[in-house]
Amino acid sequence: MKVGRVVLCYLLLLVLQASPAHADDSSLAASGRDFVQKFYDAYVPQALAEQNVPASQFAIEHMSASFDADLLAALKDDAAAEAKSSDEIVGLDFDPFLNSQDPADSYEVGSATQQGSTYLVDVYPVMAGKRSPEPAVIAELVYENGHWLFANFRYPGNDDLLTVLKTLKADRESQQD
Repeated sequence: MKVGRVVLCYLLLLVLQASPAHADDSSLAASGRDFVQKFYDAYVPQALAEQNVPASQFAIEHMSASFDADLLAALKDDAAAEAKSSDEIVGLDFDPFLNSQDPADSYEVGSATQQGSTYLVDVYPVMAGKRSPEPAVIAELVYENGHWLFANFRYPGNDDLLTVLKTLKADRESQQD
């Protein structure tokens, strides 16, 4: 009987410890979803506006605190290379945050799932009030020092922004040789 009580107390302790952690995980995921939605709410009007520079440049200049250091450095490197080239496209030729050349009317955040130390947040384009059945992009987030940061943007079909930026950089470097 005594062993049964010890086991019961141990199981109860495990349940009590697990519950707050689960609540923290779900509130953290919700917080990540909110972060992503706020980014898109601010970014999409820039992408829809007629401009001489890509909207991604606006994000680099005005929303840089939203990106982790590696992603921001790669974006800046790509933008600088593109700015130096006057006759051909040597950098991104699509909007990296929308995975499109033609933005939708708006973008809506879907589910957020934890994968190791990152969270993946689905982002859906919305046209004429109708949400696409598939996400256009999956934002990869990290939570550091009490703040969310974009670490990467994954594209359905196995591509992701960091890989695309590294490939473009390697292509530029091979053309210089």
